[in-house]
Amino acid sequence: MPVEGPQDDIDRVVAFWKEENPQLDVTTKAVTMRLRRATQHLERAVRANLADSGVDEYWEIEVLLALRRAPDHRTSAGELGRECQVTSGAITNRISRLEKRDWVRRDIDPEDRRQVLVSLTTAGLAQADHIIAMKTQAERWAFEGVDRELLEQIARDLRTLLLGLEERAAEVNDETPVSR
Repeated sequence: MPVEGPQDDIDRVVAFWKEENPQLDVTTKAVTMRLRRATQHLERAVRANLADSGVDEYWEIEVLLALRRAPDHRTSAGELGRECQVTSGAITNRISRLEKRDWVRRDIDPEDRRQVLVSLTTAGLAQADHIIAMKTQAERWAFEGVDRELLEQIARDLRTLLLGLEERAAEVNDETPVSR
């Protein structure tokens, strides 16, 4: 069935695969490709807005904003890793890199000396607030002109999609795809 109205690059890829392999589930491919492409566009817009702010990697945004949302801007390294969906080794490396920039500090948890607490420094809090402002500006630019009701419907649909994906990930426990 041909697509009505304007087509994007994904429509052309889907048309190719429909013809090449009619048994292929092109609907899931189209959703996956569009989500990835939309994410790339949004990340590019955010990076452009933050180009002069000292943020080099997108993960820096994720870590700083996770700490910004945490009570008292502090959480355990383990919780930070879970929130950012990375391994303990990866979060340790990221914390070290942010610590060198004086955006975070590590302290031993006085209630459990085995735990490391990660906190935003004053400079880190200022950087997180700057990131929020620039990220919001980029997101507004990206969605400028899109009907508000449509955006709200997309947000609801993506929530449903994400809840399903996270449920499936929890089933396999290590969050890796499983063939059945």
